[in-house]
Amino acid sequence: MRRFTRVVLLPTVVMLGGLWAVSSASAASSARPASQRLDEGVLIKPLAASGQCLEVADANTGNGALVTLWPCRGTANQRWIFDARGRIKSGLPGEKCLDVRAGNGGNGAAINLYDCNSASGQQWHVAGNRLISGVNNHCLTAVAANYAGGGAIVNWECVAKDEQDWRLS
Repeated sequence: MRRFTRVVLLPTVVMLGGLWAVSSASAASSARPASQRLDEGVLIKPLAASGQCLEVADANTGNGALVTLWPCRGTANQRWIFDARGRIKSGLPGEKCLDVRAGNGGNGAAINLYDCNSASGQQWHVAGNRLISGVNNHCLTAVAANYAGGGAIVNWECVAKDEQDWRLS
C-alpha cells in the first residue's frame, strides 16, 4: 500500500507544480511593457538625503495616514502626482492627497494623507526647491533634519534650512 501511495502522489505533485509554473508565467506576461505604463508620479526626495523619499507609511490608504521619510524604492506609496488644482495626490489607489492635518496653520502641523478636496491644506506649489502649503505659505519640512527612515514631516515656517529643500525625480 505504501508503494501505491508514492506512485500516485508523485505524478500529482509534479502536475500541480507544472500548473503553478504555467500560471506564474502567464501572470508575468500580462504586465504592461514599460513603454505602455501610465504616468505613475514622481518621487519627492530631500536634497540633503537623496536616498530617502516622502512616503505614505505602510501604504495606508486611510484618512489621516502618516507621511514620513523612508529609503526610496519607487513604490506606489512613494509616488506623487501634481494635479492641475494644486494638489499632490498619492500614487496609491483612491483619491488621497498630501494634506496639512485639519488645515492647522501653526508651526509643526502634521502632514498626512486625506481624501482629496479643495481645502487650503491640500494646496501646494513649488518655489525653487521648496514645497509651499496653501494654508499659510509654510514649507514642507523634515523635522530637525532627521532623514532616517520614519523621519517626521511637518508644515513649518519657511527658513533657510536644508530640511525644507526637496527634489522631484
